[in-house]
Amino acid sequence: NFLGLPIFSTTQAPYDLVHTGGNFMSDGFGNAFSSYLVYDENGPGGQFNQTDKTPAQVDGLMDQWMGINQYITMPTLPYDAIHHIDMHMKLLNEETLLVGKYPAGIADGPQIEANILYVLNNFKSSFGTPYKVIRIPMPPANNEYPDTDGDYRTYANAVFVNKTVIL
Repeated sequence: NFLGLPIFSTTQAPYDLVHTGGNFMSDGFGNAFSSYLVYDENGPGGQFNQTDKTPAQVDGLMDQWMGINQYITMPTLPYDAIHHIDMHMKLLNEETLLVGKYPAGIADGPQIEANILYVLNNFKSSFGTPYKVIRIPMPPANNEYPDTDGDYRTYANAVFVNKTVIL
């Protein structure tokens, strides 16, 4: 009101859209990443939205309201209870992904590997280059991983301060 600017929001049908913050990463150039949680929250049985949306409708709203023209979505992880993309993957810059790595065949490792292969085989960065991948360990909790009742631990859900990633 102070600046006399209009307010736009995705709170009313047919533009209503629910999107969990930890499940959205954007490079600022029209590319973004999410898990299928965004489709679950906005689809049939989604508890927050006013109208059921198909994945194509969600993608359309992301393009229309957020300028996301390459929306890369991938399956949720079987042991990550919150299904946020930042639990296993983070954009470091427009071309580089920080990706969690479990020991072979452990917990969410196979799905993470399938997700990152999907990205690398099907998408390019905003500069038309292949994404670079930097791996970071997914640590155990008391020598246990989530598939053997260990707590879900991740270094991928990190904080950026200037040019530093704080784990």
